[in-house]
Amino acid sequence: MVPESRIESLRKLYSSYDQEHIFEGLENISSSELDEFIADLESIDIENLMNSFDRATREDSGVIVPSDIQPLDDSEFDSEISCTPEKLKSWYNEGLNRIAANEVATIVMAGGQGTRLGSSRPKGCYKIGIPSDKSLFQIQSERILRLQKIAADHAGVDPSTVRIVSLVMTSLATRSETEEFFRENNYFGLDPSQFKMFDQGKLILQNYGKLSKSPDGNGGIYHGLVSSNLLKELKNDGVKYFHAYSVDNILVRVADPWLIGYSVLRNAESGALTLPKQSWNEKVGVVCKNKGKYQVLEYSEIPEELAKKINPETNSLYYNHANICNHFFHVDFLEKIESFKNELDYHVAKKSIPYFDTSVGKTITPPKGGKTNGIKLERFIFDVFAFCKNLSVLNVDRSVSFSPLKNPPGSGSDCPETSRADLINLHIRYAEAAGAVVEGNARSSFEISPLVSYAGEGLEFLKNRIFVDETIIDKQ
Repeated sequence: MVPESRIESLRKLYSSYDQEHIFEGLENISSSELDEFIADLESIDIENLMNSFDRATREDSGVIVPSDIQPLDDSEFDSEISCTPEKLKSWYNEGLNRIAANEVATIVMAGGQGTRLGSSRPKGCYKIGIPSDKSLFQIQSERILRLQKIAADHAGVDPSTVRIVSLVMTSLATRSETEEFFRENNYFGLDPSQFKMFDQGKLILQNYGKLSKSPDGNGGIYHGLVSSNLLKELKNDGVKYFHAYSVDNILVRVADPWLIGYSVLRNAESGALTLPKQSWNEKVGVVCKNKGKYQVLEYSEIPEELAKKINPETNSLYYNHANICNHFFHVDFLEKIESFKNELDYHVAKKSIPYFDTSVGKTITPPKGGKTNGIKLERFIFDVFAFCKNLSVLNVDRSVSFSPLKNPPGSGSDCPETSRADLINLHIRYAEAAGAVVEGNARSSFEISPLVSYAGEGLEFLKNRIFVDETIIDKQ
């Protein structure tokens, strides 16, 4: 039973921030529910939360001053598209060296459900309809398995000694089903000890004595890594570098050796893969600088005159580094985030949120399209760039690195059909580069297992082979 003095102390604290309503109706809940509720309240840094809310909702918050914005200098980025083969190879080799030394871990941001895709399951469980019918989670896990072998062969070590730890960031809505999915599928060949999960993880009542909680954007990754103790644990195990990516990118190069190697050689604290924009008004954020500090400026934030500005020397956009949620982190920088986390501003998202009305004793669900009644404070994974002294930015080819799955089937863009087509087209390119001929029905149904090739390597056995029907290359 919670002592009354504890409750009164919290009531006084929350009332000082005009949040006394959350204590209404506590006589209607059980002692165990009260224990959980009080523990929830004690875990919240209410002073910091309310200060952050005030900063985020000020009229001048988020206002972009065009004169404060600058594009990246040429010395601050490189490009896989235009660099020499020698430089590309040096990044790749360095990445393999770090992987072989067990210094690399991955973080897949997998807190979302596939509701927009017509599925209530975690998005990583979704299948886009490739010939093998593999899920996003399976494809990405098998890429890890293949890359471990490539790194071991490169370093001349026993493959069984190379381990890329896979961290999966979930939300309250996806945690249990994600765990079950991996268990049911025997972790897709990964050792269970390689697989670790943590939650991202704000005041509306869901019921008497129960707060309504929701993920605070993918910026919750930092709090989750620290609160789960995984960051400390992995550092003690020798992990130095992290590759963080979104689960919904079918083309993601998991534990990307090019990004890892490039960033390590630049002594970067953090880094980002970027793409040349398809047009000035493409709905993507861009990596740039704001008052001399690195920032990802969302498409809705960048002034039109800046978005359209052309560099006469290259005849390309000045602001041309589209962010694709594909990032590098040094473990020391991740640890430093604790020291400045309270300085990170929240992004404001106005929402219609179901809430518990204590005056009538029931949950009220606002009508769709109606007036918003709540504000969700979000932080994004790239918000920490402003505190990064050395950021690595690597421009990559969209066709080999990025095909997001955002929209429902039949929508025509960033949907299952486009993801499927982009993966198949990439695999056809790999096969043709190895000397194969792909024609007929195979042009629309051709797949190379990640266990056979991570990024087009090791396909010499396909030379002079002709494929005309649906094909799955699952063994050499």
